[in-house]
Amino acid sequence: MRGMLLLLALACTGAPVTDDSSAPGPVYDPDPAVVLGGERPAGVTLPDAYAVDREWPLVIMLHGYSVNSSIQDVIFGLGPQVDTLGFLLVSPEGTEDTSGKQFWNATTECCDFGNTGVDDVAYLSGLIDEARALYPVSTVTLVGHSNGGFMSYRMACETPERLDRIAVLAGAVYADEADCVGTAPVSVLHIHGTSDDTIGYESAPRHAGAEESVGRWVTKAGCDADPTAGAARNYLRQVDGDETTPSQWSGCAEGIDVQLWSAEGGDHAYLDNNATFKEDLAHWAVD
Repeated sequence: MRGMLLLLALACTGAPVTDDSSAPGPVYDPDPAVVLGGERPAGVTLPDAYAVDREWPLVIMLHGYSVNSSIQDVIFGLGPQVDTLGFLLVSPEGTEDTSGKQFWNATTECCDFGNTGVDDVAYLSGLIDEARALYPVSTVTLVGHSNGGFMSYRMACETPERLDRIAVLAGAVYADEADCVGTAPVSVLHIHGTSDDTIGYESAPRHAGAEESVGRWVTKAGCDADPTAGAARNYLRQVDGDETTPSQWSGCAEGIDVQLWSAEGGDHAYLDNNATFKEDLAHWAVD
């Protein structure tokens, strides 16, 4: 919640980026805007140590269907780690459907149920471009839950040149592989509970499962076919023992990291995750 309180406390004090013909690149505003997106504003949380003399990882958090970024960060816990890990956090909001629920127009499976056709690819692409113009950005990571995870996959399919990484919790890529038009790989972390009864861990007619979703990026990145399983981890308080097994593929294209964290007995909401989960997720997003 720190990030949201910060946004309420700060005014939009940024100035446009200007070009200095004597410098090799843009001159960044040392006190830039804390809201991006124009008519669809997205809050920005800057670390206390923010300065323009170094580059910063940019993390864009995409909420699930029917919630907002503030509620979403109860699960991800990214805002409280902005200072400790040193990254910029952008928290956009989806548009509202006829029932007043916020959504992203992601894949054909989720979640523009009213067929509004809102172009969220263009919106998020614009946010990334605007952030890069205002801030010295090193890498760009999308972190999405459920509908936000579907949207992260769509961005990786359509705009891989704008991204370095996506972290998806309980989401999925297109059911039809042909709909993912991009061929360039990005790094992918997919996290999924095996007892998810909303977006199932296994593939179904309406969506690709966790292993199939990750497998497509294994192919794109030319990784070895079989992953290496790491030591089991304890992320979920309601599940006894170390329920989550991380798998990582080697041999991928240079700079590409593909992982699957499978949580035996994990559900869709992940509301009972612990601090270790939040820390490991944030480290993967910015390291």
